[in-house]
Amino acid sequence: MTPALTPAEVTTNLLAALFLIPIVFGFVIKAPQLVALGFVGVLFSFSDSTWGQLTAENTIYSRGSGMFYFSLLNLVLLTAGFAALLKRLANPQGAQLAPPMAKYFVAFVFLIAGHVLIGLMEGIDLNVILGYNGMLNVINMLVFMYLAIMAFDSEKDSRKLLWTIVILAAIRGVFGAVRYFMFDGDTANPYRNFEGLNIKIFYFDISDNFVASLGAFCAAWLLTAPESKPSWFRRALLFGFLVLEIAAVALSFRRSSLIGLGLMFAFLFLRLPGKRKFLVAIVGAALLTVVASVFYEHRLQFNNNESMFSSLIYDIAPERGIRNSRFYELYAAAQSMDGNWLFGRGTWGTFTGDRDRLSYHGDDFSFVHSGFGHVLLKTGVVGLLLFCSLLSAYIAFYMRHRNYLTGESRLLADAGFAGFLFWVPTLLIGTPIIEFRTMLLLGLTLAMPFIAVGIRTVQVRRALYDQNYAVA
Repeated sequence: MTPALTPAEVTTNLLAALFLIPIVFGFVIKAPQLVALGFVGVLFSFSDSTWGQLTAENTIYSRGSGMFYFSLLNLVLLTAGFAALLKRLANPQGAQLAPPMAKYFVAFVFLIAGHVLIGLMEGIDLNVILGYNGMLNVINMLVFMYLAIMAFDSEKDSRKLLWTIVILAAIRGVFGAVRYFMFDGDTANPYRNFEGLNIKIFYFDISDNFVASLGAFCAAWLLTAPESKPSWFRRALLFGFLVLEIAAVALSFRRSSLIGLGLMFAFLFLRLPGKRKFLVAIVGAALLTVVASVFYEHRLQFNNNESMFSSLIYDIAPERGIRNSRFYELYAAAQSMDGNWLFGRGTWGTFTGDRDRLSYHGDDFSFVHSGFGHVLLKTGVVGLLLFCSLLSAYIAFYMRHRNYLTGESRLLADAGFAGFLFWVPTLLIGTPIIEFRTMLLLGLTLAMPFIAVGIRTVQVRRALYDQNYAVA
């Protein structure tokens, strides 16, 4: 629960809204890349997770939520999205933005509007219907995706985005390393604060692990891609950056992050030509061995010391049964669906179950530890099909265009798709839908291939124009 705001904080938030939102509106119309880069800077630099801390505190993502229905940052995002819509309507002849995704965006808007209508008829408060434990962040994700696609529509802007990602990931990695090796690590540490384990962690927030993994992927791509030919000095910097980011994930001891990082590098391996795969396999195997050893020694052995694999799946092993495993939560949520399978229990809906087995939920049963399960709980089979169709359209778009991209456009698209692969374990067993920062970063990964293909389209049109002009 967000702590109550003091009168001074209320006044500050109101003034910020009154002055900031019109400014943002103007920037989106004139220089949308500055707004989008501002969001990227915040998302890459500030943690959102406070779970595991001994004392609760506000984050930049929750400022204003005690006064408005949404946080100030969310209000800025929605304002920017509305400004982007007006800009698009003012220029209907311009290039379409991510056309395969548009129909799903509209469908989600109508679906959530229907839930608002039904919820108000049932006497549910609007702030609960549109709360962050509902489906609001799916809309936030799509708004940010479209804002990013609109903002980075030139080679210069896309290059700026790419290197902003790399530089911010490096800065965040250095910050985490200093805090880990010279101080006490992340203060959000449930392993030590709640479970009593003597463990320091690099990052607990899954989004910080994503930032590190995305930085590691970009470094590995630049080191291995045939079209990338860095100097020896730059190669050494990239390798050091790669090791730092992998260490950040390993020393965070998040299983979903480690699996996500593994999926990203398996994807990179498949994208490489045959001659380079052998070298990457050797280096990757060495790094994986080190990471797995550190992960087991410092975290997994506390779960089950029989083997590394049994420790990794200690809470989902078949012999535990559904009622004694991590999946009991999803089982309880399914049991609570009753006759609401088609449209869900509503964005305000909750589930019930054995409170002892679900003690980690506290008294909040308005979400489940599965992104897909959460969508199903809230919006039923209809919402889940829409969400899965949206992701399928994204995958199909990337697969259709990936082999036509070269250079930095290819890196941008590959990094976006690799970032999506990182989020797959979290979508299966995490809580991404209720996290503002996580969903915006997912929106960024969805946007990156569309940006890359848009840049390529501009390049092709320019080449054809120059060719026709030369002939004339």
